[in-house]
Amino acid sequence: MAGESGQWFWNAAQNPFSPNTPAQWEPYSAQDNAKIEQSLKNKDTKAELASHHIFFKERMQVHKSDFQKQRPVKRDPPPPK
Repeated sequence: MAGESGQWFWNAAQNPFSPNTPAQWEPYSAQDNAKIEQSLKNKDTKAELASHHIFFKERMQVHKSDFQKQRPVKRDPPPPK
């Protein structure tokens, strides 16, 4: 994590919506994380990655070609100064 940026994660669990399945938070790559952070800074409603959209209000990753493929996302804030 560089500067003022937070780190974004997606839930990689086999069934990310099951209350019985523990979350497996995987970080986005530095490049994708920078895109997400820039979209958030711009107050966009979503960030566009190569094959997914990140919807900020819903905190959801959605596959561009299959809206049924969704996963929760989260953001860890930047570390304190």
